[in-house]
Amino acid sequence: MKSLISSIKSHLPASYVFISLAEFAAQENVQLYLVGGTVRDLILGKEVDDLDFAVAGNASDFARKFSDATGASFVPLDEERDTVRVVFSGGRFQNCPYMDFSRIHGANITEDLAARDFTINAMAMDLSQIVNIGTHEVQVIDPWGGADDLDRGMIRLVSAQSITDDPIRMLRAYRFAATLGFTVHDETSAIIQNSLELLGAVSTERIRDELFKTLTADNSADYLKAMDAIGLLERIFPEIARTRGMEQNEYHHLDVWGHSMLTLEFFEQDPIPDSLENYFAETEDYLDYEPVKGRSRRSLLKLAAMLHDVGKSATRTMDINGRIRFFDHNLEGAEMIENIGNRLRMATREIAFLSKIIKEHMYPLGLIVFLKKPKAAKEKNRTIRRFIQRTGSEWLAILLLSYADLRATQGPWRKHDDLEKLDQLIGDTTDIYFQQARSPTPRLVDGRGLMEEFGLPASPLIGELLKQVREAQMDGKIKTRDDAIDMVKNILLKR
Repeated sequence: MKSLISSIKSHLPASYVFISLAEFAAQENVQLYLVGGTVRDLILGKEVDDLDFAVAGNASDFARKFSDATGASFVPLDEERDTVRVVFSGGRFQNCPYMDFSRIHGANITEDLAARDFTINAMAMDLSQIVNIGTHEVQVIDPWGGADDLDRGMIRLVSAQSITDDPIRMLRAYRFAATLGFTVHDETSAIIQNSLELLGAVSTERIRDELFKTLTADNSADYLKAMDAIGLLERIFPEIARTRGMEQNEYHHLDVWGHSMLTLEFFEQDPIPDSLENYFAETEDYLDYEPVKGRSRRSLLKLAAMLHDVGKSATRTMDINGRIRFFDHNLEGAEMIENIGNRLRMATREIAFLSKIIKEHMYPLGLIVFLKKPKAAKEKNRTIRRFIQRTGSEWLAILLLSYADLRATQGPWRKHDDLEKLDQLIGDTTDIYFQQARSPTPRLVDGRGLMEEFGLPASPLIGELLKQVREAQMDGKIKTRDDAIDMVKNILLKR
């Protein structure tokens, strides 16, 4: 392990943090071990900013004394397991935001590590050795072969009991594999497959959080498919069972579920079409925005891609000519995704986002057919502006999902130029949006102005009138406030 010396020195926070802690531990006659994910990340050569320690003795007492000595905050995390956090607010420890301390469970550090989840997280280092690295070897306490598994890129359970102790580890196995680019060991996959019923004891919030951590990986589709192969994904989304093996029409070359997963793969591989080359940074910022901390639009779009056709299971019909149809599957899917979002305890704004883009994901495909008509081509900009106005901030997400959806639709009925035309539509829509954003059209009249001008009460009618005024202004039919007032007057007279 001599190669770890330089890695530890370069990736740990400033050495005085450890020197101070080691000196204090020696003064208190307490044995400390650096454990878990911290050790894993050090071996992988990753930067470490959160530190986990196992304490031989009362962790709370030691951590409280250390926090008092350093002017830090003491935060209890789990009284039953004697786990606490020391939070530093700056000063000498500004490079180390916090440290977590837990009592060693079992007779010694080896027994403590035996209760951890995966071998790569079941390693430890003696704090005093880290402080006195010098030219000596770093002794990694590794009773379960975690270092070898890191080298092989393998996620392996310490024991089958690990799943029984905390069934969320079934999802964590694939989350770690996805975020590290590793493979789940065959024996671990088999243990998980035989333990699926235990997932019912896990809180929805924990399942949701592990799922979204998996979705942050660049190629999460590979790991979701691995989860699906052992029945784990269906435990989270039972709705997908009816889409598996469901035949589609000649626009498609795959069943509903295969098409859905291919849509996710295409979105992950290349989420931004060529037509957005000039808006690459803006699109990346849009995708990286987090409506809820830790859950980005990109991850939400991945979930939408996987479930965008879930409504087909309830809407499949076959006409007298044997043609398969899925009328209003987008509307059915929007309702189903709302139920899924509520089940996963997602935020209202996330559910609204998912529902809208699934509801509208077919619209751009219909729009490219509509715009092929000569008359429609003349009204293209007007039609695009109305699409933006109707869909709000989700217009770009809808287009990106539709693009991935069409790429995954490769049956003989799909026209060869459809993808090119959709890409052009995406570019035209983005141009129009950013032109409006950079040179916004001034508002001619507001709701209060209409209410005062015509003596109208507050009601949905005001919003309807403002919408018609805005559309007429965007179409160039009116240009001034007087034009807007005259237009509203005529509307009201007709009513």
